[in-house]
Amino acid sequence: MHDSVRSANSIGEVTIHLLDPASGRPVKSWEFIGKERITIGRSPEQDVAMSDPYVSRHHAELTRRDGQWYLVSHGRNGVVVANKMVMDHKVGNEISFRLGVEGPLLRFCAKSEQVEAMATISFDSQSEPMFQLDEIKIQQEVTEIAEGDYFQRLQQRAKQMRLQRGAES
Repeated sequence: MHDSVRSANSIGEVTIHLLDPASGRPVKSWEFIGKERITIGRSPEQDVAMSDPYVSRHHAELTRRDGQWYLVSHGRNGVVVANKMVMDHKVGNEISFRLGVEGPLLRFCAKSEQVEAMATISFDSQSEPMFQLDEIKIQQEVTEIAEGDYFQRLQQRAKQMRLQRGAES
C-alpha cells in the first residue's frame, strides 16, 4: 500500500460542523480525509474559513499528534470548551467548542473506521438535547422565590389592589 494512502486511512474522516447556537443543529459542515492539521479562522486560506467578528484570522487548529487529536488556540478571543478557555486541549472522537466567549459554536467529529465497521447500531448523538433541565433544582428555586419576602410583599400588594377594586365597584 502506498504510504500516503496508508496515512490517510489511519487518520480517517473528520467533519467539522458550524452549529446553530439555539438548536445545536449543523448549519454548515466541512469534511476532511487524511488531514493531520486543520486550520480554523477568518482568513480565506484557512481550512475552515468563516467571517465572524469574534474569529481571528488564524483562530485555532486541530492537529493530530501521537495518534490523538488536539485543539489548539491561536486567536486573541481564545477557544472555549465546556465553558472553560483552553490553549491546547486533547480531543476524543467528538467535541463541541466555541471560538471566543461569544463566537461561533463548532463540533469536531472524527470517524473511526475500525469502530464503524464493528458497529451494530449507529445514531447521531446530537439528536439528543444539548442540555437537560434539572427539574428538582427548578422546583427548589421556585419554592425559594415564592417563600421569599419580596414575593410575599408583591402577593399582599396584589391582594390589596383586588380588594380595593372590588370595593370601588
